[in-house]
Amino acid sequence: MERLFLLVALVVAMLTGTGPALAQVAPPAGASPADRCALAASILEQLPPAPTGVASATPPATPAAAPPTSYADEVATGRGIEISAGTISGDTRLGATFIGEMAGDLPGVLIASTNYTPPSPGPGVTNNIVGGEWALCGPWGTVFGTFTSGKVQWNADESLADIAVGMSVLGGSVNGVPVSGGNGTFGGILDHRPLAQRLPPTVSGALQLQTSGAPTTGLVLPGTGGPSLVLPAVALLLVPVLLVSLLQRFSAGS
Repeated sequence: MERLFLLVALVVAMLTGTGPALAQVAPPAGASPADRCALAASILEQLPPAPTGVASATPPATPAAAPPTSYADEVATGRGIEISAGTISGDTRLGATFIGEMAGDLPGVLIASTNYTPPSPGPGVTNNIVGGEWALCGPWGTVFGTFTSGKVQWNADESLADIAVGMSVLGGSVNGVPVSGGNGTFGGILDHRPLAQRLPPTVSGALQLQTSGAPTTGLVLPGTGGPSLVLPAVALLLVPVLLVSLLQRFSAGS
């Protein structure tokens, strides 16, 4: 029920808010990795399917004795978008949020909210990553963490940007084995050209993670063993409303 109330709150905020386009689509502050992933999954279900040639790796059928320490994923073609422009506080933009369907060693859903400065893109501008959080969820489990460094470098006409960010792993589990820490990187392209058609910006790229395991007798954060990506039926009925409102905001802001 908590997840349902979170999604209802998001829809209401989006329909009534007057802030920047898409700012109300991001998960609320303090949302758990499971809730953030569930929101991302519900939105991705409304996008066109990935091309036939793009397939997610099949997760192991049974839990492994210990997870590998290295994982590589990439955003499935056409399955990564920006869902929130975030908000500006002083010289920093907070909570610019992106979601993507991931294929590779840890197939599933990635949701990432970033903070950067200066607060706006521009021709030739470099936006420096100064924080944020991310969660990756799939049938194998959940891992989550923060953004620690990086930059987004825009081209001369502000249509495309190169992404290179550093990440920390704070916790989660893979195939039932707890994860206590680690680091990672994401490199890719942020594409603003869809804005000309009143569509959300798209993102593509590759994720690399290095994880370290936690002792089986150690503390394990609750709810990190892999959330169900199936929302309650009433919540699913609200998702199309959210998507329609998202597109209306792009249309109104153009």
